[in-house]
Amino acid sequence: MTASAMAKSRAITKPVPFLSEQTSDYLNAIWRTLPPDQYKGASGMCIGEQSKYLRWELTPKEVQSDTIELVQITDVQFGHVCCKYERVTEYRDWILAAPNRFMLWTGDMVDAWAMWSPGRAFEQLGATQSQVLRFVEMWAPARHRILGYVGGNHERRALPGFGDLGVLIATLLKIPYSNGRQAIDIYFGKHRPFKVSLWHGVGGARTKGTVAQILHRFMSVGDSNLYLMGHVHQPLVLPLWREERDMQRLRIRATKIVGGVSSSFMETYGSYAEVAGFGACDVMMARAVLDVNGGFELTLK
Repeated sequence: MTASAMAKSRAITKPVPFLSEQTSDYLNAIWRTLPPDQYKGASGMCIGEQSKYLRWELTPKEVQSDTIELVQITDVQFGHVCCKYERVTEYRDWILAAPNRFMLWTGDMVDAWAMWSPGRAFEQLGATQSQVLRFVEMWAPARHRILGYVGGNHERRALPGFGDLGVLIATLLKIPYSNGRQAIDIYFGKHRPFKVSLWHGVGGARTKGTVAQILHRFMSVGDSNLYLMGHVHQPLVLPLWREERDMQRLRIRATKIVGGVSSSFMETYGSYAEVAGFGACDVMMARAVLDVNGGFELTLK
């Protein structure tokens, strides 16, 4: 291997610097960077520490725009040597650059390798608790833009020996969390409300057709306008129409619903994703844009 190739290889696995504060000051150092709540919200259907149903009320004046952008962040797998840390920072900073951008998290936010999970211990850039703390430190300045968070299989890797890491992440960031699905109502302009369903996803889909089948099944649950899932590391947008009765006009109307799957923040080659047969893919996150007049669209960013 040439010297330049060795340098490039080291760049991929370069450790992320951790906070230097002692444990007694660690949480205070993180919490000092947490912005206060800025938007009117409420949670319901609370089961233990989890919130299954959320409501947010946003106004054009608050967000300084006639539109809001809902960006999915998923499958970061922070703490793995193949996580694209510069892209994570890029997305965080892009969201913070405009007051009308918000996030919906759909799990696998840290890698959290365990003996009973795929991968290898030496692919980790720190112990699980260090991954959680470093991840929280990175996202703390943007915690007020997180409108929902569901956990994935990586958060649940710690269940046999510790518990759900998503609960810990959400507690440190002071955001609502669900380990399964989460329903979110967003009131903005003529969206009264805009309904969102979040779920991490399951299965080891390798083709677009299989991904579409899993997403389509998810979209048959509930009455949301937007369905977002992750897990399979393959971006996809699936538009559908739902027939609904208009009992006042005695008509059947077609209501647009859209499902989205984002990729991940992982390098494929050099990770378990390569071994599992996942195709190489760059970071592509689903982004929904809602306008005050009641319209919306879903694209990939």
